[in-house]
Amino acid sequence: TWPDYVFGKNYQLPDLKELEQYVQIHQHLPGIPDQNTVQKEGIDLSEHAAAVLKKVEELTLYLVQQDKQLNEQNARLEAQQKEIDALKALITEKKH
Repeated sequence: TWPDYVFGKNYQLPDLKELEQYVQIHQHLPGIPDQNTVQKEGIDLSEHAAAVLKKVEELTLYLVQQDKQLNEQNARLEAQQKEIDALKALITEKKH
């Protein structure tokens, strides 16, 4: 099957910490054959293209998640800065 299922509501995106551990141990992405396997057995290009597309789609979802998180953090920072500015103004008023 073509990996558009990655964008489905029921797709469980791999946890990045687990993915990092896998890569550190195996030195390749899950679902992508390692160098030794490719050298010994070759590679089916259509299967490999689908596997690579799946990884691209997963990366897209990770980027979307990161963008949402970054936007939320920026909104919190802006709100905190407004509070800091208001507190500074109060302190300045009380000093005078």
